[in-house]
Amino acid sequence: MGISMQASATFGVGVYSFADAARFIGAKSSELRRWTLGYVHSSPSGERKHSPPLWPTQLSETDIEGLGFKDLIELRFVRAFRDEGVPLQVIRRTLQEARDEFASPYPFTCKKFKTDGRRIFMEVVEETGDASLVDIVKRQNVIQKVIGPSLREGVELDMQGEARRWFPLRGSKAIVFDPARKFGQPILAEYDIPTIAIADAVSAEGGNERRVAKLYEIPLSAVRKALEFEAKVLAA
Repeated sequence: MGISMQASATFGVGVYSFADAARFIGAKSSELRRWTLGYVHSSPSGERKHSPPLWPTQLSETDIEGLGFKDLIELRFVRAFRDEGVPLQVIRRTLQEARDEFASPYPFTCKKFKTDGRRIFMEVVEETGDASLVDIVKRQNVIQKVIGPSLREGVELDMQGEARRWFPLRGSKAIVFDPARKFGQPILAEYDIPTIAIADAVSAEGGNERRVAKLYEIPLSAVRKALEFEAKVLAA
């Protein structure tokens, strides 16, 4: 039996609904839709205008509504900018300038943004004259959140400098997002089991972690790592 074009298009890409992607990166699904699908807004004159997406997603050429793995990782940086109050137009301009300079479709994720991102961001802010970012201290805090180590920790890059895998638990490789495995869903790296399956099983067993470990034939520590991740996602 042949493989459908849609299924083939998602191999090694990862597939995330907007709801799941929002859970994983601590955002709102409505925000992710606005950032990656565009939105309609009213101009000061009352004219209805369409704001385009920040970039074409990895799934934009398919009929699948959602995001790919590289989209997911890049959106973590967009979310960090927005959490610090940076207007979307400033993020868009910074993204465009960085994309052109680094020749990368996902410039926030690439290593070069860590070294040159501050300059690009500052230049964009000066050019736009955004009043909310005039204070130099605030600007430094904003860019530090985005180029700092916390967003990059656990993200492995490929030879092209783009995200390859993400280990979301600090200091641990027990859980991984890998677009080449289970459509990029978070799994126990050593056992290829989705973390949500473990969490659901523990719930079904009345919280009996040891029984779930026996059912899946994995160590109790692996069950607890899956639960730790799912609890972290739930709390985000």
